[in-house]
Amino acid sequence: MIPQNYIDSLFIDSINLMSGSEWKWPDHWDTTRQLQFLNNSLTHAIQHEYWEQAAIIRDVKQSIETNSGSLPCDSE
Repeated sequence: MIPQNYIDSLFIDSINLMSGSEWKWPDHWDTTRQLQFLNNSLTHAIQHEYWEQAAIIRDVKQSIETNSGSLPCDSE
């Protein structure tokens, strides 16, 4: 789906960067904050039918959960 406005463009561009290796989390964000951000982002992506971004978010979330030993959080 093509972005409707500047906020959607910013969201899509930001999430797309997560599929590469040249981005990082803010230093002060712990795992809980990262997962909360991803849960909220996933909800937004699904509501706006940004399926490619939803897949990226799920991959990043799964990576964090695997590396931290966290149990998956319900996001939907």
